[in-house]
Amino acid sequence: MIAHALAPVPEVVGRRVDTVEGEFERAVCEAMYRSAEQRRRRWSAGLALGLKHGLRGVLFSWPLYLLGAAALVVPGNLSLMLLLFFLPGLWVAGYILRTGVREDYARYVHRVLLRPGALRHILFPGRV
Repeated sequence: MIAHALAPVPEVVGRRVDTVEGEFERAVCEAMYRSAEQRRRRWSAGLALGLKHGLRGVLFSWPLYLLGAAALVVPGNLSLMLLLFFLPGLWVAGYILRTGVREDYARYVHRVLLRPGALRHILFPGRV
């Protein structure tokens, strides 16, 4: 199960479908959740979260990328050793991307009726 599946969602983002009471209201929310507009909003939110966390991963592991780039300039066996620093950089960036997108998507997008303009609050949750 997703860790944040029932976590409260800020009102500016939307309303969680699973917390709706009443059979008729839940059916209406389910139909709205499956609409093309909501699918488009979820897809764009997932893409934006991927870009956000991808850039975050690159920014946190830039020294390892720099050592990998230095391997292209340095001659000899030292270049192979420096190139090995590139692999942890890729792993760190991938890990940040994977976990960040998974957690934010589960917290803000999964089973949530997204309001117009919710993407700004999903990307920058601390700002009002």
